[in-house]
Amino acid sequence: MPWELLFLALIAVVVLFQLYNVLGRRVGFKADDKPTVPKTDDAEGPFSRPGQEAKPQPERLRMPNLDALKARDSHFNEVNFVEKAREAYEQIVLAFNRGEIEGLKDRLSESVYGVFAKAVEARGEQKAINVSFVDAPKTDLDQIELKEDRAMVRVRFLSELLYELTDPEGGEPKKAHRRTAEFWTFQKNLKSPTNPWILSRVEAAKA
Repeated sequence: MPWELLFLALIAVVVLFQLYNVLGRRVGFKADDKPTVPKTDDAEGPFSRPGQEAKPQPERLRMPNLDALKARDSHFNEVNFVEKAREAYEQIVLAFNRGEIEGLKDRLSESVYGVFAKAVEARGEQKAINVSFVDAPKTDLDQIELKEDRAMVRVRFLSELLYELTDPEGGEPKKAHRRTAEFWTFQKNLKSPTNPWILSRVEAAKA
């Protein structure tokens, strides 16, 4: 072996040995590794020093009138309400697109039912063969209003619908997508806890 190569090999061994001493063999992360938390004078919560009072955390913002509605209607729960509103939205939208709104009378106000009925009548036979949601509609509680004995809760829906439309020339059904963003307001008479929530208003929203 030439002396130059042997000399370079010796230098490489020395360099690797020095790196081994400085860095060690261990690399990566183990489950028992615990991050160190710097101690400061402003430490709070579980890292507070003994005898030091933890600073109060800011309260989570709540929707205006939510507590007032719960005080009037002990059965109201915002999480359950949003889920039920989403289910109602899906059922009403699909029934409307099929032209089957007779079964919705008890879930709609007179004004909303009247608008839906006129729209179905004007559409006539020009309706989709099949309508479905591409994904579950995105549902958010938007606003709560209380007026005397009425509670009005507005919910924002973002959805995408898939339509299968008939071909006037008798060909294969055509498919079309439609995205919608709407505010639906559900209303309830608070005089009795058994009164149902009904859809009282539908309006466009920004996507």
